[in-house]
Amino acid sequence: MGRACAECLRMVLVIYNFILVLIGLVILGFAVYAYIEPVAQELIEVSNRRTTATVVLFVLMGLGSLTLIVALFGCCGAYHESPCLLATYFIFLIIIFAVQLSGAAAGYFYKEKIFENTERRMREGVFEHMKPIPTLNRQPVLMNAVQKVFECCGVQGPSDYDGKIPMSCCIASRSSCNAAEFREDEIYTHGCLDKYKEAGVSFLQILFLVVFAISFFEIFGLLFSIIMCCIVRKYTADYYEVDYAPAS
Repeated sequence: MGRACAECLRMVLVIYNFILVLIGLVILGFAVYAYIEPVAQELIEVSNRRTTATVVLFVLMGLGSLTLIVALFGCCGAYHESPCLLATYFIFLIIIFAVQLSGAAAGYFYKEKIFENTERRMREGVFEHMKPIPTLNRQPVLMNAVQKVFECCGVQGPSDYDGKIPMSCCIASRSSCNAAEFREDEIYTHGCLDKYKEAGVSFLQILFLVVFAISFFEIFGLLFSIIMCCIVRKYTADYYEVDYAPAS
């Protein structure tokens, strides 16, 4: 009976850790993409939380990598029925579980502060576009990504630019909208501040739900690993048990 339970749990843990590998790859891929993608970095810059976001992305990279390594420990421990590897897997899975919940809780309680400097940073981006920059061989880009992604213009609306509308405010295929005279049907008329905050809050809510779902999923890994470890230990002890009682 014990052997049959061990075989069943071994298959369950192998499948479980294969799914855990996929989760680790998704976490790692998301963090790397957000770190190297220029548009994502511009969107982060608008929140005026680049340093915090960079730290979070590096933590996610580490968490994704650790999840991959721990999943391999789990697969090896389950396949070889090794109590040592299973115990190591259990300990590291607890660490991942604690880090995820701590990060999600901290993000939830401080979510209101994430966007407190966004309006000021957006207005700096608008001012950067409006001021002359003859010495720079580039165009101001702070607001470009936000205006293209969210199809908006300015902080509260296109009037923030005082007639000098950037191309990123233009509706696709209408190239004359940045002229001194423009029609409202050629540009986005909604401001970016509210859209940016709404999208940010929605993203955080989805992120919290995903983190808690993954954490709930990891609870099963903790239970499966500790149960299998106990079964393997008992099975091994029974297998090598020697009766030293004197013969009658």
